[in-house]
Amino acid sequence: MKTCHVCGFACEDNAENCLICGAELKTFEAYEQELKEKEELEAKKAAEEALIIKKPVLAASVDNVVAAEIYKDVLRDNGINFTCDESDDAMQIVFGGGFNAQEIYVNESDLEIAQELYENVVNAQMDFGDEEFDDFGEFEEFEEE
Repeated sequence: MKTCHVCGFACEDNAENCLICGAELKTFEAYEQELKEKEELEAKKAAEEALIIKKPVLAASVDNVVAAEIYKDVLRDNGINFTCDESDDAMQIVFGGGFNAQEIYVNESDLEIAQELYENVVNAQMDFGDEEFDDFGEFEEFEEE
């Protein structure tokens, strides 16, 4: 038997409402579970809403694939949501020696900090393309016996 929490009437176990006052006959655990599910749903919606870029603006157009990946990692590390022309799971290879530039978009409110981060990434890159490395001459050659 369920006891009505409003009027105290003893109702049958399968009753959903009290026959005397009409109150819902839910247990405390059922109310608690409903509240928990509702809070979880609201938190999930808020998290999904936070990932949506409402006013996307171009933060950078990066023609170097490695620099683009580094820049996206820096944005992630700083909690800045972004979107770009390509998915993170794919790498576009173009035969003939080139890659297409990736255009990376951020929310308008994050543009200033995203551009500062991009400048930091660009300034931190080291250009190895034109240098010759003669340091390998210091190593002795090992001959097979």
